[in-house]
Amino acid sequence: MSQNLTYEAVDKIYDEKGKNPVHALKDVSFTINAGELFCLLGPSGCGKTTLLRSTAGLETISSGRMMYGDVDISTIPPYKRNIGMVFQSFALYPHMTIFENVAYGLRVRKTPDAEVKRKVTEVMELVGLQEELKRNPSPTGLSGGQQQRVAIARALVYDPDILLLDEPLANLDAKLRRYMRAEIRRIQKATNITTIFVTHDQEEAMAVGDRLAVLKKGVVEQIGTSDELYTQPRNAFVSNFIGKMNFLESTIAGLDGDMVHCKINGTELVVPVEKCRCHMDRLAAGHEVLVGARPEMLVVSKEPVARSVRGTVKIIQHLGQFVRYEVDLDRTISETIFEIDMPGMVRGVHEHDDVYISVKPDVAALFSKEGRE
Repeated sequence: MSQNLTYEAVDKIYDEKGKNPVHALKDVSFTINAGELFCLLGPSGCGKTTLLRSTAGLETISSGRMMYGDVDISTIPPYKRNIGMVFQSFALYPHMTIFENVAYGLRVRKTPDAEVKRKVTEVMELVGLQEELKRNPSPTGLSGGQQQRVAIARALVYDPDILLLDEPLANLDAKLRRYMRAEIRRIQKATNITTIFVTHDQEEAMAVGDRLAVLKKGVVEQIGTSDELYTQPRNAFVSNFIGKMNFLESTIAGLDGDMVHCKINGTELVVPVEKCRCHMDRLAAGHEVLVGARPEMLVVSKEPVARSVRGTVKIIQHLGQFVRYEVDLDRTISETIFEIDMPGMVRGVHEHDDVYISVKPDVAALFSKEGRE
């Protein structure tokens, strides 16, 4: 029976007493629900793998507690934590058959042979490799996706309390990654094991996880479902890490009831107060903020329209369900190329043409400029 996994004020400092200490985790506190598939997401160096390895006992935390139910597992040796782990490299033994690879954890636990055969057979059926088990080759005779499923089976076969997946799809091609992330979610829901999935790929995390935690420099920036993080990002960093967010440099012109008036290079834009993701004291006239709009919230037009800004089309990409326009705006408005997704080709607009960009009503959000990177 799975239980909640709770992190209480967890800190991890590498080389704590040395000249160059690295604060990898900073006061990490949250709970993963029993049976949940939870994703840790963030750029390289954000602390997600450190948190995973600390959970497994491969790293010792500097302070705080990690509670599985009522038990503080941070004080328990790694081999007694009953945790299954799947590594990015698969880490399968090429000199063993796939049966013996999966059975390895049971052999170490001195499980009787009959029980080993039963459990290996069951878990290989769960991951869809029963036919491969009949052939029983070395892992080197399997495809990348099949090797990944053998690694998952090996982690599941001894009924772990927690399953840890450290960028398990990083070595697979794009098509196989899409297939395997669906397989991982199917397997996890079939077993109902509390699972932590580490990745730097936001699309992968959104597709797999029940909830996601976005980390930056050892700090948990926001936790929520894919929809919550996409539609209600807490700050500019989260908004641009979960999906794409275009930012316009803006100055507050004033408040009018529940609407904020912003000036963007002479153009006025109105944003609902409920869409503000910065402190209310930042909404005073004269303060600099960022107006954020996702690609699908913008419109490209050949002629100027109300509250539009001018730019130049750099690239047009037809991506099937939509057409993406990459538009270069004045550097006083945006430091980066804008991405705008239109439902079809805009008549008369070609690469290198001047166009006008406008924001659909009541969808833009306001962000503080701090912590944008």
